[in-house]
Amino acid sequence: MSAYTFKNPIVTRPEDVETGDAFAIKVVAVAGYGWDWAAYYGPTGLSDEDIADVGDKLTCEQAEPLFYVLRESGRCYRD
Repeated sequence: MSAYTFKNPIVTRPEDVETGDAFAIKVVAVAGYGWDWAAYYGPTGLSDEDIADVGDKLTCEQAEPLFYVLRESGRCYRD
């Protein structure tokens, strides 16, 4: 049994954070049609497709280390 209590980082208020709380996010990268790509993040409860459609966008500096295969593919990051 885990010693952690996973909470949604979007709806948890700072004053409600307790010892042992853990927060997770999901990151999804999408290769675009215009030879570009972008990465988005959101709560783990959303599907990959929902994150790609409505997630918050990472900056290029945040996304490139996570998705080096897209960086190395020659595609440009979509700002």
